[in-house]
Amino acid sequence: MKTETQEAQSKGLLGDRLTRHGTPVIAWISLFCAAGSLSLMLLEGLSETLRLGGWIFCGALWLFALNFFRNPRRRAPAGDQPISPADGKVIGVDLVADESYVDGPALRIHIFLSVFNVHVNRIPVDGVIEHLRYVEGEFRSAVGAEAREVNERQEIGLMSSDGVPILVRQIAGLIARRIVCPLKVGDEVKRGFDFGMIRFGSQTEIIIPSRNGIPFKSTVKVGDKVQGGKTVLGDWIK
Repeated sequence: MKTETQEAQSKGLLGDRLTRHGTPVIAWISLFCAAGSLSLMLLEGLSETLRLGGWIFCGALWLFALNFFRNPRRRAPAGDQPISPADGKVIGVDLVADESYVDGPALRIHIFLSVFNVHVNRIPVDGVIEHLRYVEGEFRSAVGAEAREVNERQEIGLMSSDGVPILVRQIAGLIARRIVCPLKVGDEVKRGFDFGMIRFGSQTEIIIPSRNGIPFKSTVKVGDKVQGGKTVLGDWIK
C-alpha cells in the first residue's frame, strides 16, 4: 500500500509542473512539432506565409499540450472536510437516494472540466481505496448531467479515515477518450494527492453521504468555479 504526504504530488516533467500522466502525449507532440518545424525549414518552394503559418501551428499545439497537462502544486487546506477532486465549474448539486458503493442518501456534486482547466484529479479525503469499477460507454458531450449515465467512466470508492464511504466518478466527454486511474484497491491515499486525470474536456463527480447521521451540506453551488485539491466543498453540519 502507498501513503502520500499532504502536499504529495507525483513526479512529472519540469519539476513536477507537468503531470506524469501526460508524459507520453507531451513527448509525441514535442517530436511531431520538432519534425514539422524542421520540415518547414527544409522544404523548398513553400511561400513564406505557409512556412510561418506552419511554425505558428506547431508552436500553438506544443503550448496547448503543456497548458493542458499542467499540474500546479497545491497544499490541501487544514481540516478533514472533503475538497474538490477536480478543477472546473459546478454544474449540479443534488441529493441522490442510492449510488454505487455509497448506500443510502447522499449529496452529489458535478464538476465540468473544459479543455482549458487543469485536468489532474485529486483525492478529496484521507482514506483507503475500497472500490474501483470501470464502465465502458459512449463519448457524448460532458456538459450535461446525462453524461454520467451513458459515457465511459471510472468509479473510485474511498473509505475515509473517519469511516465515511465517498465515491469519485471520472467521466469521459466528447473529446476526452482516455481516463487515467492507476489506483489499486487497498491503496492508502492522502487528501490532495494527484491520483489521475481525464485527457481533454470531461466531468468529475463526487458523492458524499451522511456522517454519524448528519447530512453533508455543500458550500458550493451551481456556477461556482472550484480548484482540485484546494476548494473545500462543504461539511457535515447539524
